[in-house]
Amino acid sequence: TEGFEYNYPAAQLVPAEPVRTEPAKKQEETAPAEKNLSVSVPANTRFPDGIFLAFVPLNQHFPSASELEFRIINHSDYDVYYTISVKNGNSWICVESGALRPHAERAVDTLTPQQADEWGQVKTDVLFFSGDDYVHVPPVSHVTKFKGVKFFRDSIYNEHALTGKKSWVTEVFLFDDERAEEEDAPKLTNEDIRRMMLEKEKNFKGTKTSVPHLKNQVLEKEVDLHIEELLDNWAGMTNAQLIDVQLRKMQKELDAAIAAHLQRIIFIHGVGNGRLKQEVRKILSTYKNVRFHDASFQRYGFGATEAEIF
Repeated sequence: TEGFEYNYPAAQLVPAEPVRTEPAKKQEETAPAEKNLSVSVPANTRFPDGIFLAFVPLNQHFPSASELEFRIINHSDYDVYYTISVKNGNSWICVESGALRPHAERAVDTLTPQQADEWGQVKTDVLFFSGDDYVHVPPVSHVTKFKGVKFFRDSIYNEHALTGKKSWVTEVFLFDDERAEEEDAPKLTNEDIRRMMLEKEKNFKGTKTSVPHLKNQVLEKEVDLHIEELLDNWAGMTNAQLIDVQLRKMQKELDAAIAAHLQRIIFIHGVGNGRLKQEVRKILSTYKNVRFHDASFQRYGFGATEAEIF
């Protein structure tokens, strides 16, 4: 054997230390459980694509007395970047930011019902993208207002298709089949908005105003058609079902206003994608004793329609 001062046959060599056999290398340790969880909606359940927030009680038997896992859910084919912020006076505090793969969710925090109540308002900002070709979806910024008392009621927590558990779920953004058409629709420029405001102001100034006596005062009513004002829980409902609830409320209030001889009723429908506004005006156009127009821009922006009853 070479390498020694004197050569010896290999059979006469004895190891100075016991031979240690190297253990087989362990397979790479599994990465820590990822915060992204897969969203699996049952095959027989039809659920609209969108971005959702969910409060899932850790104690499913006594939800109102349980801590709540606060989740953001991406039930869509898009990758998203998001931030979640909590209202703090006149500003916002970012409590979570990150990215979510398609059809994935993330646990943001664990809160008691009291802490959820203290949050009051939560702002969710979302940016949509994909590694493949995709239809552009404008960024979303949505504020969710919590009525704190609801978290102390067992009745608001229902079995939900997105979580598979008793949960309270609200949407941040819902996709619909018309988004591609909306993308091609002309957008209002700053000049368009300025011109519309000047036209409204001109019409307003051209209207004779006076301080009426009480007996001649206009009888009017304001109706907010935002779904959160109409339902405590709309989990699992499709866009068509939500709009149906809003339109039934609108028609009921309109018929009641006519029966009560009101002179004016204002429907707050928001801006959104314009579908609710179109449907509200379609119904109003079927009444011969009603004419309608945009409500006060100073008060409602582009988000309300005023109906005059005569």
